Amino acid sequence: MGQRLRPGWVRRCLPVLACAAGLMSLGCGSALSSPDGGGQPGMCSADVPAGQPCNTLANVGTAITPTCVTGTMPAGAGGTIVDGTYVLTAQTYYNVPACPTAPISETVVIAGSCFQVVFGFGDVVAGNGSTRVSVQGNSYTQTSTCTHFDFDASAGTSSDGPGKTYTATATMFTLFTNNSAVGNDNPDRVEVLTRQ
Repeated sequence: MGQRLRPGWVRRCLPVLACAAGLMSLGCGSALSSPDGGGQPGMCSADVPAGQPCNTLANVGTAITPTCVTGTMPAGAGGTIVDGTYVLTAQTYYNVPACPTAPISETVVIAGSCFQVVFGFGDVVAGNGSTRVSVQGNSYTQTSTCTHFDFDASAGTSSDGPGKTYTATATMFTLFTNNSAVGNDNPDRVEVLTRQ
């Protein structure tokens, strides 16, 4: 692509990518709706060659512009994460000095504990990835198995802290990233993904 992305956008992008693309095995009482189809190349396995895309997903999401608010960020309520294709429909930053204005888009495919993602600026794909996720109550942990950028991301690849919760319904998956609670300097934010 040749364009250089702003570090703030990369920081925003990586946590969702890691959450959506690289999942861990689930234990008893998990809130994911079906078993993982792991071990498939380009899915959530770690066998994607270096420098190659992590998946072949099309980004079907419409570009959205983040919003910013002040106050205390809410926490997720948990729920069963339903398999399917989701698109980013809202992103809200909490208590930031300047609100991002670059339109972003993202598509996530959830299959059990495997989350795959493709993301970009509006209609321009910027990268993709795979993650394994495990959940307990309203919190989840993530392990990225593949991250691929279509640009030089060396200027800003810091990641979120572990303070993540979620709310899942039959049609939505909402991710709450509370970095300030764990002393991480990435912004606190809420991202809403709507099932297609």
